Amino acid sequence: MSTQAKQNEVARTVLLVGATGHLGELIARELLAQGASLRLLVRAKSRSKLNHELEDRAEIVEESPEIFDGVHTVISAVQGGTDTIVESQLGWLRTAKEAGVRRFIASDFSMNLFGLEDGENIHSDFRRAFARRAESERGEVEVVHLLNGAFLDESVLFGFLGAFDLEKAEAYLWGDGKEKMEFTTFADTASFTAAVALDERPVPDKVFVAGDVLTFEELVSEVEAGLGLSIAVKNLGTLEDMNAEIDRLRKESKGGFAAIPLMYWRAMLSGKGKLGPLMNERYPNIVPVTVREYSASLVQ
Repeated sequence: MSTQAKQNEVARTVLLVGATGHLGELIARELLAQGASLRLLVRAKSRSKLNHELEDRAEIVEESPEIFDGVHTVISAVQGGTDTIVESQLGWLRTAKEAGVRRFIASDFSMNLFGLEDGENIHSDFRRAFARRAESERGEVEVVHLLNGAFLDESVLFGFLGAFDLEKAEAYLWGDGKEKMEFTTFADTASFTAAVALDERPVPDKVFVAGDVLTFEELVSEVEAGLGLSIAVKNLGTLEDMNAEIDRLRKESKGGFAAIPLMYWRAMLSGKGKLGPLMNERYPNIVPVTVREYSASLVQ
């Protein structure tokens, strides 16, 4: 193999951690579609969760320093607490640095978690802790935080967040709803992630992308247009009332995790989770789905 061919192969080699999750699987498929040479770090006990098609098309590896050799980008799509998000990711970053990996995409995929204060969102606290420590340990590795707002999909915008109840045809507002908010599907987030992973140009530490940018009123209007359904807005109180409800849920649940959905929704409604300038135009081949288009797909 020529020197140029070897360089090209390295430039297309990606190590993905977390391919057994929904987003991780979508990222893996996008990488393969874009011609990447794909390695999947999968623990033996999780092997049964891996999609069989990915088993046939990617190299499946278990954790060791050697699996980082010849890798251009490491993508982390894992979920978990501080052990996983902070300690495990830092371990992979250190090994990646030793192996000469160019880029490490952290498992963020959320609103702008860097706009929040510690304690405002438990999950964001983990990720900011990783970001702070990664900055001092990364060396020459580009550590990238891809931030896409809220997931537009049925399981998140119309489920986890508690923003809508489609069975009741209701939407739930705290505060005045005047802040702009970003929404992106899992699939489009995966497409942007794969594009960033394979980008031969230097990539900034924060990549902001979105499928749609809407106020609460605009969001409800677009959902109505897509579904062909009238939705009643229920105002649940001010943002101060929302803070009080979050505090109540934190006190009543072990570790405060029952409050996490409202913590995410608060970050969106308050504007603290607002993304920076969008970088969609950097990857013009990706045309993300809008809220109206996605909502329409739910009733087709």
